[in-house]
Amino acid sequence: MTVDEKRRMLLLVRAVESLYSETCALKTALAANRIPKTSWEPLTKRLMADPETASQGRAKFQKLYDAIERTPEDSEAVEALLKALELPKTHWN
Repeated sequence: MTVDEKRRMLLLVRAVESLYSETCALKTALAANRIPKTSWEPLTKRLMADPETASQGRAKFQKLYDAIERTPEDSEAVEALLKALELPKTHWN
């Protein structure tokens, strides 16, 4: 792995870590406001299983999927992915 590829991979891991941290923060906020898990967890599962919601999520990322499929080299595919992922301005970790 070249230095540039390692840098790209680290950016990808940071983006995933940020999304994970954001999910944890949202769950903590729900718990802190005494919203029972039994209240929001079934709704979340239902939304994740809903075909319409899934198609909306797929549509949001379809351009990215297409760009990655069209890209002849792995490093260019990773670059397209990193450009599509926004790193938040505040880091939880």
